[in-house]
Amino acid sequence: MTQHLYAIIIIIVLFSFVIYRRIRRNIGWQELNPRKLVVRTCIFFIIGLIFLSGGLTHPISLISDVVGIIAGILLAYYGASLTTFEKREKHFYYRPNTWIGSTVTFIFLARLIYRFYRMYTSGMLTTPVSNQQPSSYQNISAAVGSSWTAGLLLIMFAYYIFYYLILLKKKKQLTQSET
Repeated sequence: MTQHLYAIIIIIVLFSFVIYRRIRRNIGWQELNPRKLVVRTCIFFIIGLIFLSGGLTHPISLISDVVGIIAGILLAYYGASLTTFEKREKHFYYRPNTWIGSTVTFIFLARLIYRFYRMYTSGMLTTPVSNQQPSSYQNISAAVGSSWTAGLLLIMFAYYIFYYLILLKKKKQLTQSET
């Protein structure tokens, strides 16, 4: 039982650290580092493809995925139009729009917290593994997500993928206009 508690505490601490870093990237000036942006874009793209591939077999999931991607792209373009750029010494910096980035993060967190709440109320987090029924796979799929879960997550993935691509394009334009 104590090992289970320690695992939950470690997960909560790591999750809190990731949330802190995500929120910190939405506030204040950030260095426009193309290498970091490319790595983040690739990571978000791969994870987004995994979520998208899960919904390809269900029409409602596919609709929610497409709506999520379109919403993320629209938010990225709008957020990029509100982003300000500045050159300090030899490096470019950008300040993202706090409200748009925070909204995307809030959608992700609200959906994640809701899913953990559903898992807790269904007994999946409190029932020992040995006491679960053989058909517990059905219980997991019912608690983990509905057809709109991936669509809501794809808002975040599409937003960051396209936002970072726009930032990379803007960095290239700023570098060319400087020379």
